[in-house]
Amino acid sequence: MAVKQRKSEAPAGAPAWMVTYGDMVTLLLTFFVLLVAMSEVKEDERLRDFMQAVREAFGYVGGERHLPTEEVQVPKNLDEMRVLVLGVLPESFGEANDEGVHGRRDRVEYIRPAEYYQPGARFQFAELSAELSAAEAAAVARYAEQLRGHTTIIEVRGHCSRVPVTGTPFRDHMELSIRRARAVADLLIANGIDPRRIHVVGAGTTQPLTRTAADIAERRRNDVVELLQTDHTIDEFEP
Repeated sequence: MAVKQRKSEAPAGAPAWMVTYGDMVTLLLTFFVLLVAMSEVKEDERLRDFMQAVREAFGYVGGERHLPTEEVQVPKNLDEMRVLVLGVLPESFGEANDEGVHGRRDRVEYIRPAEYYQPGARFQFAELSAELSAAEAAAVARYAEQLRGHTTIIEVRGHCSRVPVTGTPFRDHMELSIRRARAVADLLIANGIDPRRIHVVGAGTTQPLTRTAADIAERRRNDVVELLQTDHTIDEFEP
């Protein structure tokens, strides 16, 4: 007579592989939730704070809140966030005799932006300062000698690093960069450059010359004013 063997009972609980699988699925779900949450960035400061918190959670030390070992993290869609929408008042429209497709409201478009054909000099500023040192002022005066006798328009573009302007006379980084560019422009005019040739631009922190700021020396590379010569001349804009 054959003896039937009893089947062994399955151990209690889920198998070990199911625990690992469940952890993986949960992590994937969290990853996609983060992607959806960051798909539309509306506040630059909140995004940087969030990214800094994530890095700190994984043991990263540093970031833009820690000086001088900082690394500036620029969002990929920064250009879209810089779009400035201005309301147009009804009295701002020009009247045209031609009815046109859209009625009597004429539209003016800027169809010929300047092309920079020759980069000029760069003048260094101290951190959070809009005052030129004696050495840099002398360099501006020497460079002005090369610019005399021409009619090309010169763009004087101010830059600054991301060091906070709290406690300074400047309202924000844009004001600081404009004050720097204005200081160089005034010195060029004082050294014989036609004021009509000078175009002052404040770039603030939006066009850094270096995106990394691992130490003070690298950070100072953004505390400059650069001169750019364009393909436009003052004769084009004479009435």
